[in-house]
Amino acid sequence: MKPAVQQSQISLSESQQTVLNRCMLVCDGNAHRADLCAAGLPATDGIAVSEALLPQIRTTAVMIAAMHHCFDGRSPDVFTEEADWFAARILVLGVRRFHLDVTLKPMLDAANRRAEAFALRHGLPFTPAEIRMSLHARRPANLLIVETALALPECGNMVADSLALARSIGNMAETVLR
Repeated sequence: MKPAVQQSQISLSESQQTVLNRCMLVCDGNAHRADLCAAGLPATDGIAVSEALLPQIRTTAVMIAAMHHCFDGRSPDVFTEEADWFAARILVLGVRRFHLDVTLKPMLDAANRRAEAFALRHGLPFTPAEIRMSLHARRPANLLIVETALALPECGNMVADSLALARSIGNMAETVLR
């Protein structure tokens, strides 16, 4: 039996409170980090979803990368950067908090700037994500702990949870391209 979804609160203003749901995001298909593809699936407690089953994140990350890419020359072998992926997670999943090592704060700041620029350009809502400093000593490299205001499905396994989440967030790229 899975434990209940872990929730915490983040202060948006004195009059508003948003309940955040914690999720384990398995980053098992990102070309910008080939080392993440080599590891098996980590054991998790709580809701776990596979980023590879959320095509909205990959599509949005590529669209964000295209905003800062110079098309005058040859494209790099790896088109997206880590900040592009984090920006896409902020927008698509509504991530409000990432549990990260403090050394990743500059990358998260860049991700927030990119997400905000993309959101402004396409008329999307934007709330910046914050960092909750966390140690990665025992956490697999391909597992992110995120907190989101989205309602997270609990279907019983990672594949079913991932597919249900993909349906619930809709196709963001299609909305942007309209």
